[in-house]
Amino acid sequence: MSASSPLPQRRILGLIFLTVFMDIIGFSIIIPLFPHLLKHYIESEGSIGTLIGSLNSAAEWMGGDTVFKKTVLFGGLLSTLYSLLQFVFSPIWGALSDRFGRRGILTVTLAGSALSYLLWIFAAQFWVVVLTRLVCGMMAGNIAVASAAAADVTDEKERTKGMAVVGIAIGMGFLCGPIIGGFTAPDTSGPVAAATSAFGLNLFSTSAAIAAFMACSNFILVWAFFPETLPPEKRAAKDAQRPSIFDLANVRSQEVRRTSFANLIYQIGFTGMENTIVFLTLALFAYSPRDNAMLFLFNGVSLVLAQGLSRRVVGRVGQRKVVLFGFLTAAVAFLLVAFIPTPISGGVLPAWGKPLFFLGMGLISFATGLILPSVSALVSLYSDASEQGRNLGILRSAGSLARVIGPISAALLYFHFGSHFWVYIVAAALMLPAFLIVRNLPDPQGQAGTH
Repeated sequence: MSASSPLPQRRILGLIFLTVFMDIIGFSIIIPLFPHLLKHYIESEGSIGTLIGSLNSAAEWMGGDTVFKKTVLFGGLLSTLYSLLQFVFSPIWGALSDRFGRRGILTVTLAGSALSYLLWIFAAQFWVVVLTRLVCGMMAGNIAVASAAAADVTDEKERTKGMAVVGIAIGMGFLCGPIIGGFTAPDTSGPVAAATSAFGLNLFSTSAAIAAFMACSNFILVWAFFPETLPPEKRAAKDAQRPSIFDLANVRSQEVRRTSFANLIYQIGFTGMENTIVFLTLALFAYSPRDNAMLFLFNGVSLVLAQGLSRRVVGRVGQRKVVLFGFLTAAVAFLLVAFIPTPISGGVLPAWGKPLFFLGMGLISFATGLILPSVSALVSLYSDASEQGRNLGILRSAGSLARVIGPISAALLYFHFGSHFWVYIVAAALMLPAFLIVRNLPDPQGQAGTH
């Protein structure tokens, strides 16, 4: 361990797991609510001189002739806004934690997240919702700082174990958060009245209160129990730099550069799908947030099964072949969903539509469960011991950049064509360059099939 005095590693990693898990739950509660939340604000204030009223006019000028197309576009904009701020601020919080310690910075970012969810409870008008996403995005340094804390309490041999704790917490959070959001969603089928003031309780205040409770509990947990993992003698100098995707060209290992680039390409396609899925289920099946909660549960189970399979077979075939199989599986899955026709003007979805959709979603989640941990492991195996932390940071930065590019690109495609077809065709096409990049890599030394 890197601390000046021995730290109880299991306890620290347990606290890191809880911190990340609770943070992701709070963040992801809003995901199944997006179509209905945005429709609510468009109908309540989209015709008056408000922020969403101006966006509504701009969307109509761009060809947004239905409320559904507008919700897709606005959902993409909100997701991209959050991800862009996360991309910018996460390295800043990480660098501050390198200089001043993990505990204090983690406490500050969690307090900011709690404030954003408390604001959401009283978001009677849409501009307040946007403000909450701004604050939440700016404070989204929790994962970077928690990952750094996991690195503090593990040596090079156990670094993968520490990163796995963070990865599992993220996966479990994204499984539980949307389920909670779906089951606490309000009935939005009734008439909508315009808000008379910016602040006040709204239809989604219950879901917001649960997110706020999770964030406040997380803040108290860290403030009361989380020890400092980075002693003063190990802290960085004032001008120390954190790794980002823009450092990719300076990475010595060609294999790390190619793996990180392939991950960026894959995640652009995946995050585009991820941020439009709740709009697609609304268009295909008229799903409510509660219906989407069950979909996220199904996806989560598929992902967990894939991760279990990955751990069993990776020793036989190697991480690289697992990633390649994941890319192929994802390409097939995207194509399956792309060709499901969207019912038009009261039309009926073919009987095979829903089974094919769930097959595609299950395969996409399964592929993700194979790809993400194996990509991280590949970068670690391709890196010298002295560069593992930096190279893994660059890999995470690539994923963050993908979350900026993917959602808005998918939203614009969906908005322009009025159908999910091109969103999924493009996602499937992106799997080809990602596959070819990894296919031409050597297996890490000592793994199956080493060249």
